[in-house]
Amino acid sequence: MINTLSTAEIGNLLESLPTGKRETVWSLVDHEDDGKVLLHVGDEVRESLLATMDMDEIIAAVEDLEIDDLANLVDDLPNTVIDQLLQSMDGESRKRLEQALSYPEDSVGRLMNPDTITVHADVNVDMVLGQLRLRAELRDHTDHLYVVSHHHQYLGRVSLATLVTHQPDTLINRLIDNEQPAINIKEHAQEVARQFSYHDGLSAPVVNENNALLGHITIDDIVDIIREQAEHQAMSAAGLSNVENMFSPLLWLGINLCTAFITVNVVSEFEYTIENW
Repeated sequence: MINTLSTAEIGNLLESLPTGKRETVWSLVDHEDDGKVLLHVGDEVRESLLATMDMDEIIAAVEDLEIDDLANLVDDLPNTVIDQLLQSMDGESRKRLEQALSYPEDSVGRLMNPDTITVHADVNVDMVLGQLRLRAELRDHTDHLYVVSHHHQYLGRVSLATLVTHQPDTLINRLIDNEQPAINIKEHAQEVARQFSYHDGLSAPVVNENNALLGHITIDDIVDIIREQAEHQAMSAAGLSNVENMFSPLLWLGINLCTAFITVNVVSEFEYTIENW
């Protein structure tokens, strides 16, 4: 029955359980979902779950994750696992992961997905839609494409809704939206979470100091940050330093209820955007 839940729901369930029961439930999770579930739990719970796994199990759980998701987990993985993962990757994937890990842990660089769909301003709608049809699928929360110069400088964005409602011969430079500012790759993740509440959209472009587009960050990453921050605030208010101190199921349930209220209040700021996507 546990595997009828989404990976996010499983993560929430694991966080609400004391250590012994958590390990029992974790053993029942479909191994194909292990990596995604690990993304939906806090640092302390993740460490406790990883401690129950051997190296082969950890590698199997995380090897198929997206680079940005893998970068979020690396700090909690044993060095032997990291070394083996790097050896098993192709050159491009290894380069992307090493680049992500070169940024501070709480920066946008760790959350950013470098696999970003870009278009040039001097092409028309028909050409862009043709390129999209050649892709097997679009990544979740893809609501905009990013417009760049031929030197890869960020120029703005164009929404998918705009593309499908304009004539095929319309040039992209007539459709560019410049309202949402790009995010610097070294920006602190919590500051970016605050910025997201002021702009419509499910994603935002990430650039370097020269305004070159490096990737994008999505709202699901931001919601995770808000949730983790709320949990830490609730734990501090209860005088708890880490999850292992939560020996009382009743106390843990109360803390989860508090963090749920905090998270709902903050995430509600994004409700309009999500409902209209």
